[in-house]
Amino acid sequence: MEFLKDIALPQSIEHYKLVVLIAAISSMIFLPYIGFVLGSIILSFRYRIQARKENNVQALAIAYQLAEVPLKTKSVLLFLGIIPGASLIFSFAQILQSTPAISVTLSGFGFLCVAIGLWLLYSYKQTFRIQGFLSSYRTLLKTQKEKGETAAGIEHYEAENTQTYARSGTYGIILLLVGIFLYSAAFALTANPSSWQETDSIFGVLMSFSVWIKFFVILALSAGSTGFGVLYFIVSKSTNEQEASLAALKKIGVRFSVIALLVLPITLLAQVASVSDEAISGPLYSLTGVGLVLFFLAAHFLYGYQRSAHGQSAAAGFFVFLLAACINITADSLDIGTATRGHAAVLSAQHEKNLEDLKTSLGVNIVTFTGEDIYNAKCSACHLFDQKKVGPPYLETIPKYEGKKSELVSFILNPVKKDPTYPPMPNQGLRPAEADSVGSYILRRVASLLSKAVK
Repeated sequence: MEFLKDIALPQSIEHYKLVVLIAAISSMIFLPYIGFVLGSIILSFRYRIQARKENNVQALAIAYQLAEVPLKTKSVLLFLGIIPGASLIFSFAQILQSTPAISVTLSGFGFLCVAIGLWLLYSYKQTFRIQGFLSSYRTLLKTQKEKGETAAGIEHYEAENTQTYARSGTYGIILLLVGIFLYSAAFALTANPSSWQETDSIFGVLMSFSVWIKFFVILALSAGSTGFGVLYFIVSKSTNEQEASLAALKKIGVRFSVIALLVLPITLLAQVASVSDEAISGPLYSLTGVGLVLFFLAAHFLYGYQRSAHGQSAAAGFFVFLLAACINITADSLDIGTATRGHAAVLSAQHEKNLEDLKTSLGVNIVTFTGEDIYNAKCSACHLFDQKKVGPPYLETIPKYEGKKSELVSFILNPVKKDPTYPPMPNQGLRPAEADSVGSYILRRVASLLSKAVK
């Protein structure tokens, strides 16, 4: 899958931000849906086994509902699973081009596991209809005096159908779990630039603490979306005839939801604590806090549903939980955007260079400014090299960027307040090539002044 990074083209800062936004939207669709599918199919398996052991028709109907809701049509699989999952691969390829990070490979194989898993689980759902048809036909034959070879053949085919659903369902669940883990690794590694070089194999992925934390966060979200989804889509909309059989399902839905609401605050705080220095930002903490408050609100609606079994409480709890999940997924995407902004500045500078080369080859005149011109026009209003002005003198701040020009360029493009004794630096609206030029000039000038001071 690494070839996708090779064919990706450097993009401007605006394009880069758009790619991060696309990745965020894809994640908000993909992760809750895949988690709901995984949890619902596991519960469907449980009820189908119960139906076979006890010959319980109502349990079989519940097992079918649990599979039918998340896998209703192939279009649902396509638009909620396949398309956003594939979109994440291309987003990682755009963000991580020209880096040694293996996130694209991880997400690519994760996508294959999820796609095959969804196909197997859709096949699992289809076996319910076949089994229902066979059961109806066998009941019809029982009313006749002679069943003969036809009934025996139906029983044999039904046994084969049972084995088929067991295999396809089991393999589908395993592949979904593997796919979720690989996507978790892709997210965790992308948000940690220091791991791009270090984590270059599946062994390194398995030994990464941040990967496992991300995996447990997604599993907790899966449990919550399953629990609230079951209560909203199935239990709260059940008929009086189904109440006896759905009592156990209600307990399971509440249990899944409670476990998720207890585990999520712990895993989310652990995830924030494991965030790399490059990804730390104020909005990250703010969004995580808002998400935790919404999870608490979802717990309030869950308690109300447990007390009154009112369908509106189940609906409110489901949508509030989904909103909280989306906010935390947005925080994850913000991690990626913040952590990779230095690399984005490098790509944007390359994009500007490619664009200028293209214009030159077409004979288009380009007006260029030197780094000194840009400094005199914009930077000198607030900064001097050896004296304090509106901002600190460059001789105090620039030496730490020696050998780290990409970080300086990234700061010029996206200034962040660092010293509380000075006002925040406004964004100067420079193009990446201009930021690169003025950054080079400032570094050269500071190095020259320091060398003279030593002499």
